[in-house]
Amino acid sequence: MKFRVNGLEMLCLALFLMSNIAGAQSWNPLQHQPCSPGQACFSPGTALLLTDGTVIVQGTFTGNWYRLTPDDSGSYVNGTWSQAASLPAGYSPLYFASAVLPDGRVIVEGGEYNYGSSPLTSTTLGAIYSPISDEWTPVPPPPGWCCISDAQSAVLANGQFMLANAYSTQEALLDATTLTWTPTGTGKADINDEEGWTLLPNKQLLTVDARNGTNSEVYIPASGKWQSAGSTIVPLAAGLEVGPAVLRPDGTVFATGASGFTAIYDSSTGTWSAGPSFPVSAQGQLVINDGPAALLINGNVLCAASSNSGPPSHFFE
Repeated sequence: MKFRVNGLEMLCLALFLMSNIAGAQSWNPLQHQPCSPGQACFSPGTALLLTDGTVIVQGTFTGNWYRLTPDDSGSYVNGTWSQAASLPAGYSPLYFASAVLPDGRVIVEGGEYNYGSSPLTSTTLGAIYSPISDEWTPVPPPPGWCCISDAQSAVLANGQFMLANAYSTQEALLDATTLTWTPTGTGKADINDEEGWTLLPNKQLLTVDARNGTNSEVYIPASGKWQSAGSTIVPLAAGLEVGPAVLRPDGTVFATGASGFTAIYDSSTGTWSAGPSFPVSAQGQLVINDGPAALLINGNVLCAASSNSGPPSHFFE
């Protein structure tokens, strides 16, 4: 997924949503901080909820992964840590595409800053993780791709994993059995870089263009093509960044902007309307540049905004 965020902040956000304290509107620290038995503590990166209820978390700037297991009552606050298998040798991305597949496996593709390399580097490496066997298997990139980088990805309604090349208009679909790719996604109006994908109730994917004014697009799985989804009314992209877009239970998508604006897409009518703007703080206009958002159990959206000058984070529902 796109939308970068400090790993510990993302982990806290995920645990907040999964715990029974969500209705209390408060943050609770984990009783056991991110450390595995007999191991030094680690800096959490990407966190993914597995189908067995455990959470798999990458150690930032490493190929190491860890699992948080809730206690017998289902509490993640009182959960315990264990170390999972590490990524194949030579692969340790910071920002990358990832998803939990319907069969419970985890796929990781591409990435930036492999092993913390600087200046920015992009990799086409990838791997798939089996929680049952606790092992990673390398996955080759789509044929002919120069890059994957910090790319979008999504699990479509039919269970297929769709991946973008961040530096072009290329997309591909994964056969999770053979680990081979099929090209898709013709007609994209601009390159994929810094955009995000939201799966809609009608099985289409929605994206807000980062380089094309207020234009938005939808991917049609039946045809494998992109087409315009209309204007977002207000500009959401700024500095080639956008914010996250979250599907709500009523079928609307709440899309946030790196501009301070928000917009709402009605998937039943295919139309946009302007949403509420983020306020101005003491540090300046609050925006979401590549930041986090998530759906709460009450159907609202929780998101974290900050000014372009940096911290502190401000959470809004």
